[in-house]
Amino acid sequence: MIHTPNSAADAQLLTHSRELVREAMALLRRSDHLVSAQRLRDELEEERRKPPRRDSQTS
Repeated sequence: MIHTPNSAADAQLLTHSRELVREAMALLRRSDHLVSAQRLRDELEEERRKPPRRDSQTS
């Protein structure tokens, strides 16, 4: 596909793209409280699945 420059369409597309990015970033900022608990749960689950460390035991 060959792109032919169309400054009006390109400007409109760029404006729309910037607006979508702004909305996406706002959604990410507002969702942090939702994913932080999930992230902590995943980290705890990962730690639980690791085999016990032997260097912490005294023989």
